[in-house]
Order: sequence, then C-alpha cells, then structure tokens
Amino acid sequence: MKLLFTLILLFGSTQYINKDITRKVISDDDYNYTFYVSNKNTLSYQDFKEYHWYKSGKIHSSFGGGDGQILHGHYNKTYRGNGIAEQGDFYYGLKNDTWRNWYENGKIKNISNWQKGFLSGTYNEFTESGVLLVSGKYKNNKKHGRWISHNTNDTLYFKKGEKVIKEAAEEEIEDDKKKGVIVKTKDFFKDIFKKKTPEEKEKAKKEKEIRKQKKEIEKKRKELAKKKEASKKNTPKKQ
Repeated sequence: MKLLFTLILLFGSTQYINKDITRKVISDDDYNYTFYVSNKNTLSYQDFKEYHWYKSGKIHSSFGGGDGQILHGHYNKTYRGNGIAEQGDFYYGLKNDTWRNWYENGKIKNISNWQKGFLSGTYNEFTESGVLLVSGKYKNNKKHGRWISHNTNDTLYFKKGEKVIKEAAEEEIEDDKKKGVIVKTKDFFKDIFKKKTPEEKEKAKKEKEIRKQKKEIEKKRKELAKKKEASKKNTPKKQ
C-alpha cells in the first residue's frame, strides 16, 4: 500500500503523490492555487523559455531556469470569492497544451495553445460579455497568418511575427491548410474560412495567376542578369 500523507502549512498544504511528483495547494489575497511540482532537480534549461517554479509559498517565473520546485502537471487557479480563473498544464516548468483564462463573472477571457513554453496554434480573446474580440494564430511563439480584431473589423497578416502584405500571408495560410495545421471551428472561424462566391473564386484565381507570372518574369530576369555577368567575366580584356 502506498503511503499518502499531507503536510499542513500556514500558506497551504503539500501532498506527496509519489517520489517524483508533489501536489501543492496555496492561497494569496486574490486566488487559490492547486498544482503539482516535480521533485527532480536535473533539468536542462533553455535561456529563451519562461519557466514556472515554486518556492517559499509562492509561484515564480523566470527565463532560462528556476530557483525552486519546477511546476509539472495540471494547474488550477480559482478566485477567492468563487469561480475558476485559470487552468492549464505544465511540462517541467513550461506551459503546454491548451490554457484557458476566465473573467470573475465566469465568462471565458482567452484560450491559448502552447508547445513546451512556446505559443503555438490558435489564440482567441473575448470580452467580459463573452463576445469574440481577437482571433489569430501563433507559430513558434510569434504571430503567424491572419489576425482579426472583431470589434473594429480590422485584419492584419503576419509571418513569423512580422507584418506582411495580404497576398503573402494568404499563401502561408493556404500551405498550412494543406498540411492540416489550421483547423476550422464552427464557433470561432466561420467568418475566416467561409465559402467564396464563384466571382470571388475567379478573382482569386486570376490574382494567383498574376502573382505566378510576376514570379516567372522575375526569375527569368535574374537568370538573364547572371548570364550577362558570366559573359562579361569570360570575355578577354583588350590589351
């Protein structure tokens, strides 16, 4: 039979699940926290990632390492009054998989996706009344693809964190769709991926063909320039 016991402290409680994982329950003036920490001390840190760790009754975070017990496993934060505030999972100190935050009125605040410390995947932000405010996608911790501000109907396009023109971004989105990276959802992205009319399809087809022709012209221009340069080098100089 496994031995399971709880150590009650002034700031919360500690429950030893096994030799590798310990469950913690703590509180502050605003929130209650339930989470797990790893008892392993042999971790290899990466300087550019933010790690979350526990020490002296508090949760801390820092880039490139930690000075306490690293959070590992499910994390749950609730308001002292009532209701959930934040929920997600840690992978040895790094945010991982889907994270959700809530307003105190119970409405969802934002939904983000993580991959071992990096924002990766869809991101959605909502108002306190539950209306979708911002939607977009992250790739390797940077904005990537189409980002929509729904309250102003503004749309921006990003590639690896940098703003780009619409055509270039749409090509990136199309490539991601073919790879299965972008997943359509009925609630959040019905406006983003709505079906085009025959006129819109024809227009998009023509625009794509024009872009293709421009690329071919530019390619031929560069090839011709290279040939001229090579011809100059091979022509013997007059004495």
